[in-house]
Amino acid sequence: MKIDVAFLPRDIQDIDIRDTVCIVLDIFRATTSMVAALSNNCARIVPALSVEEAHKLAANRGRVLFAGERQSIKIDGFHFGNSPYEFSVDKVAGQTIIMTTTNGTVAVKATEGAQHTLIGAFVNASAVCRKAEQYHKDVLIICAGTDRLFSLEDALCAGLMVKKLLCSDGQLGPVLTDSAQAAMLLYENAQDRLAEVAINSRNGKRLQDIGRADDVEYCFRTDLFAGVPEYRDGAIALFD
Repeated sequence: MKIDVAFLPRDIQDIDIRDTVCIVLDIFRATTSMVAALSNNCARIVPALSVEEAHKLAANRGRVLFAGERQSIKIDGFHFGNSPYEFSVDKVAGQTIIMTTTNGTVAVKATEGAQHTLIGAFVNASAVCRKAEQYHKDVLIICAGTDRLFSLEDALCAGLMVKKLLCSDGQLGPVLTDSAQAAMLLYENAQDRLAEVAINSRNGKRLQDIGRADDVEYCFRTDLFAGVPEYRDGAIALFD
């Protein structure tokens, strides 16, 4: 098994992912919120690249809820923004949510054509790694980044997952690409002070500035959930 990390979605444009298990990360906050919503019995999340596409995808679907942000701010007229605290059981159980975010939904859609696309975050890190291993395929962890730039929080989570995959592999040992090794080394250097690192990252500071420091703390909790959402046929859900 080969483990690779793409620090931005554009890094996979020339990679053949048809026989690969992809894990998409957007820690602040899209994939964290997706995991929270689906763990709280949301029926499915349909990712969209734009507000216009979101409304088109809503056509002929009956009742849907809209979630999304631009530059961390909830889109006008949408039911939810992008905070994991918004997706409580009483609001999302049984519902279809159409979501568009600045970076996360772009990263998810970039993996179309992969054998499997799993949605990961710190909050379900162990479960995602166990699920990925079950397929006995190469694993590509894709960081959403921010505005096409490297994001520290995504890379830290990627490093945690590389470490988990490396430690649990029962074969001769997976092959790590240089970027996978770099992500793991970054995580190992910061693992004892993740909260401090997170709050001082560019996106951590942005969330503080808009009064969402609680989201930073939430997004760095590890293994809150056992569910592993998967992107299939245009929707994200907890498939059997």
